[in-house]
Amino acid sequence: MDRACGSVTHPPFLDENTNYGAWKAKMKSFLWAQGTKVWTTIENGWEPPTKEIKGRGKEVEGEGQSTKKVIIKSNTEWIDEENDMSAYNQKGFNSIFTAVSAGKFEFICNCKTSKEAWDILEITHEGNATVRESKLQQLMTKFENMKMLETEKFAEFYARLSVVVNACSNLGDAIPEHRIVKKILRSLPMMYHAKKTAIEECKNLNNYKLTELIGSLTTYEMEFPEIKKSKGIALNTVKEDGSDSVLEDKMDYALLTKQFRKFLKSKNSRPGEQRGNSGSSTRGSRPREFMLNFFFNN
Repeated sequence: MDRACGSVTHPPFLDENTNYGAWKAKMKSFLWAQGTKVWTTIENGWEPPTKEIKGRGKEVEGEGQSTKKVIIKSNTEWIDEENDMSAYNQKGFNSIFTAVSAGKFEFICNCKTSKEAWDILEITHEGNATVRESKLQQLMTKFENMKMLETEKFAEFYARLSVVVNACSNLGDAIPEHRIVKKILRSLPMMYHAKKTAIEECKNLNNYKLTELIGSLTTYEMEFPEIKKSKGIALNTVKEDGSDSVLEDKMDYALLTKQFRKFLKSKNSRPGEQRGNSGSSTRGSRPREFMLNFFFNN
């Protein structure tokens, strides 16, 4: 770090393996750190100072016609402001030249201004206006179709979404914050339904800050593992209460229903046996124990 101006002394490097969108964002930040007017000359361009000179053209119908001609000023004629703007252009030029590999430098080595070099790199990697529009359409489709998976954490989903949002911004079409907020709420799985409903009812989504939404959902998500853990503890407690509870846990609903129907059928088909056994020891036994003995002995 340059302690004097608080800026990074070396620009990010661009070669054949670099993600151009990420490099562009870092490079823009670097150029801003060199001075706001450095970036202004890249964004708006810079041209050498000129001046007008007067002269006389060819005579037309016997009258001399005065003319004006625009020429580039000599360096010695530049005023202080013109000298400063030239320095900003050269500073941006130097930063771009330093930030690219030898292969990339071949594209911009004959440029006259920093803006020209910047635009050539942009067209080389992102294409012209038609290509960029096509890429934007693809990114917007991806943005609209993206959903949060049941198995991923919110931070993972937001990281995927941010890649698309940043790519759109790098292509010159930043997605408004309120659209990102509404997109996130639409994309949440069912486990977030209660939180989503509360936010939509209590907040004005057109003014709701993205950072506030991220914090709220992240905090809400932290409760999920605790809920799962408490369920696991409760299940273990039930299993340890007694043998009857263990048997109930092993018996699924379909088997229980099947065995119960079998029990009723068997009981109804033997009325004499039931009357004969009315005074037996099973008469005073608990129905639950009798049913369990029947189920697991048949």
